Amino acid sequence: MKEKIKQIMDYYGLNQKEFAFKIKVSAQTISDIIKDKRNAGDKITHGILETFDEINPLWLLRDIGEMFLDNEKMKEVKRKRIDKELHFRDLEELALFCANHEDELMKIKVFSNIIEKNATAEVLKLVKNFKGLN
Repeated sequence: MKEKIKQIMDYYGLNQKEFAFKIKVSAQTISDIIKDKRNAGDKITHGILETFDEINPLWLLRDIGEMFLDNEKMKEVKRKRIDKELHFRDLEELALFCANHEDELMKIKVFSNIIEKNATAEVLKLVKNFKGLN
């Protein structure tokens, strides 16, 4: 795992402190792993996979395949991430989500069917106001 962590850090141009911050562990933890003072545990692997969507979990955990997922797997990961985020408290939260994921949502043919017609107009108003497009 130490070598894989180094590869990931090198690829993204991160030092140990930056990498640790991104995956939500202490810099000392990463330092200890690099120096072979400790093994990378579940928190490290989970942090890597949550932070870097394109990293292939099979490569990271079992040394199978390439470091990065192929395009089809990346599309699946993005779709699952969007699906996981589809729980909204109110229309404003939905509008914010739509504004942040506009490109991905426009590729989904059934998107307009997800939101009731009455809510669609309100969401679009909020999105336009959010983006300052009036």
